[in-house]
Amino acid sequence: MGTWNSVQGNDGILHVTIDKPEASVNAFSASVLAELETLLNDIERSAGQIKGVLFKSGKPGNFIAGADIKEMSSITTKDQARATAKKGQDLFARLEQLPMPTVAAISGSCLGGGLEFALACKYRVADDDRKTVLGLPEVRLGLVPGWGGTVRLPRLVGTMNGVQMILAGAMINGTKAKSRGLVHDVVPPEALEAAALTFLRKGAPRAKNPGIKHRVMETKLVRSYILKQAEKQMLAMTHGHYPGPKRVIEVLRAGLLEGPEAGFAAEADAIADLSKDPVTVECIRLFFLNDESKKWAEEVAPNYKSKKLTHVGLLGAGTMGASLAKIMADKNITVRLKDVSADALAKGLKVARNLCDKDVKKKKVSKREADRCFGRLSPTTEYTGLKHAELVIEAVIEDLDIKKKVFRDLQIACGPDTILATNTSSLRLSDMVGAIDRPERFVGIHFFNPPHKMQLVEIVTLDSTGQDAISTAVALVTKLGKTPVVVKDCPGFLVNRLLTPYMNEAGYLLAEVDDPMEVEKAALEFGFPMGPLELMDLVGAGVAAKVSQVLFEAYGERMQPAPAWKRLTELQKSLGQGAQTKVILGKGSKKKINPDVAKVLADIRREHRAQAGAAASDRLSHTEIAERLVFPVINEAARALEEGIVRYPEEVDMAMVFGTGFAPFRGGPLRYADSIGVSYVVETLERLAAQHPRLAPSDALRHRAAIGGRAFESALKVPV
Repeated sequence: MGTWNSVQGNDGILHVTIDKPEASVNAFSASVLAELETLLNDIERSAGQIKGVLFKSGKPGNFIAGADIKEMSSITTKDQARATAKKGQDLFARLEQLPMPTVAAISGSCLGGGLEFALACKYRVADDDRKTVLGLPEVRLGLVPGWGGTVRLPRLVGTMNGVQMILAGAMINGTKAKSRGLVHDVVPPEALEAAALTFLRKGAPRAKNPGIKHRVMETKLVRSYILKQAEKQMLAMTHGHYPGPKRVIEVLRAGLLEGPEAGFAAEADAIADLSKDPVTVECIRLFFLNDESKKWAEEVAPNYKSKKLTHVGLLGAGTMGASLAKIMADKNITVRLKDVSADALAKGLKVARNLCDKDVKKKKVSKREADRCFGRLSPTTEYTGLKHAELVIEAVIEDLDIKKKVFRDLQIACGPDTILATNTSSLRLSDMVGAIDRPERFVGIHFFNPPHKMQLVEIVTLDSTGQDAISTAVALVTKLGKTPVVVKDCPGFLVNRLLTPYMNEAGYLLAEVDDPMEVEKAALEFGFPMGPLELMDLVGAGVAAKVSQVLFEAYGERMQPAPAWKRLTELQKSLGQGAQTKVILGKGSKKKINPDVAKVLADIRREHRAQAGAAASDRLSHTEIAERLVFPVINEAARALEEGIVRYPEEVDMAMVFGTGFAPFRGGPLRYADSIGVSYVVETLERLAAQHPRLAPSDALRHRAAIGGRAFESALKVPV
């Protein structure tokens, strides 16, 4: 039995079930394309007997997920890549030109090549299941849609929508797809096949004549303007680091301004050029690392898939707690949300309600679904309703004594087998575990802020943490659709431990450079999504100061907080809460240092130069600034690996990319160290340490440098 399984009914309709054997999802490989070619040959030969063709998936939650990424990553030459693109284009063109109507009945993920296949059908019907998403996310892998998507999608949904969807790699649900004209109808899952058959038998209602606005928007002049504006926005966001988005614009320009044939040719050329581009290689590697994270978690929690989480308790209804409660309720988990007062609960519920309403506004869910989600939140000011919870997470204030009291109270309120978890970001689990009678049921589940947007979650373990606790934590994280990384308990865990040297060094640099914005520019040029000053505004000076102090007490001089951060924290306290306390004001090209902050930084620079006798020698290039920011991260990562905080270098890379936005195209800090040579990192840190002793390379890093080659590459079989 192959992937394309066809049965013709008495009514002349050919029902084709797409079900790739021995695979969890349908994906296009060379063999699947070959089978499709055979199917098209058969349909073309029997055209007189077939009145219509219905394509549906035989896999729940998946229509066609796209191309087989593993097979694609094995392509070695440009000619192979171009041939693969042209093969798909030719097959989909034949599908589009079939003499009988065709319909794609879409349920589950319909992405990349899967959507390009559906676009070549005459009709598309999607169901309103939460797992149904449509999009062309190739740009996220450093590629462009290569099987006609850049030509067909903009002509279907309009140039503006098409350009935005392809350039962002956006994925939308069935409801939004209907509103944009991407699908002809959206129906409940049980009505999907019947609705698809109706289109085959009766066709679609006559489309309204496009109005004058639409005709104007689709002129070459306006299309050209839209592409030019999109290119400006793209360059402002990517800073020229990613060739994929640039080629997307070029391919769209060819298809929209020169015609379909030019667009198809540009797609194939772009696929050929990008397939082995270093940036594409790193983006695909990160895709595999994200996939591998579930396997790594399964190594330490082999039975996590058997855990069925239905009831979770959550203590603390602040912004973090309320956001966590909402994303759990969104996954059909009943959440008992506790705080100390009715006012605190009311504020938390308002946060959760606003998040639900935003989902409705963005057409992610219906109003009814949002109400159901919110209805799964059960507020309380007492330790009640927790006896049957499989898991309880505390997300209260970062105060050790308060947290220990919470856990003592929870032991009385919860069932004997309830897993107890902390969401702390700065305190050690080893300092809390003494408050728990059965330490084997205690684990850390560290969500990053804001949890509804951040992909990474650290699962923190002690030697005493039991298998059941780890499995329950992994089960929750994967159920929420997030990426787990299992780490050993230590100050800062993994991400904050590695991020602190970066932020500290930024603070020290502020005392040395004449223009603080040069530090921001250097970070952006390196590939961070934002500079350290803007990150400080996002995290909050108070939170950052507390974390840095905890790590300084734990690790000593190398983590000593930069004086600049202390002074800025004091300034913000003196000014009070509000926008005027931010370090950076304005957006985009209009960003500038807050004048109040600029005065403090000027004083710090004068004091530094008076003390160190520094002057013009402090003029650092952007490359030198970037090395000062990034090399301490690599240094600390080597220590964390040697201590066994995580098992694989690849876990460090994945955690820093997904947890901090570390330049994805560089593959993560350790992949980057291997690319430039670990010996170079050691030599640079040795030179810097003569003036800044905190930057001295660790023995762990020196050991890696002595290995030579790709010193941080493990024996893991990551297929890139």
